[in-house]
Amino acid sequence: MSSDAEPLTELLEKWRLGDREMEQRLFTQVYPIMCAQAQAQLGRLAGGVTLCATELANEAYERLRRQQSVDWRNRNHFLAIAARVIRRVLVDHLRQRGAEKRGGPESPLPLNELGACQIPGTDDMVDLLILDDILNHLGESDPEALRVVELRMFSGLNVAQIAEVCGVSTATVGRRWRFARAWLSCQIGETR
Repeated sequence: MSSDAEPLTELLEKWRLGDREMEQRLFTQVYPIMCAQAQAQLGRLAGGVTLCATELANEAYERLRRQQSVDWRNRNHFLAIAARVIRRVLVDHLRQRGAEKRGGPESPLPLNELGACQIPGTDDMVDLLILDDILNHLGESDPEALRVVELRMFSGLNVAQIAEVCGVSTATVGRRWRFARAWLSCQIGETR
């Protein structure tokens, strides 16, 4: 079996078990995926971010490398964790940049482009750091809803893939998504 055809799940498992030869093969498969996720994230931002997709993907990959003990279930599970790590890298970058330049430009996100988010009544932009704070509050009250939001907005997975990653039905994903959309709309409305 060639390295190109080797399933990502098998590579992740071999790497997790200590096979150092798998790291380059793993990198070859996951890096383009992470670059695409990073580009999608950056493409949603209206400005104020000085990272390019390659830098974002590199930092996220380095953070994922340090998470070798994760029990990777499958490709979708990897994509979900990669999306969360990319979000964290981006938010950390924006926070650091904000600490260096108080009063600098914000990095607003167009809400209508967030993974077909369709949050009712919000056509304008929201700052990624504000959205991150709101999402963290959602995670405190309903971690399962947060997971669905992260997977919908930041990973590019569809409802069936999200259901697989979460180990629930597609109907459950739909209910969690509807709840989270309504909750986010309310919270975003309160920040204005």
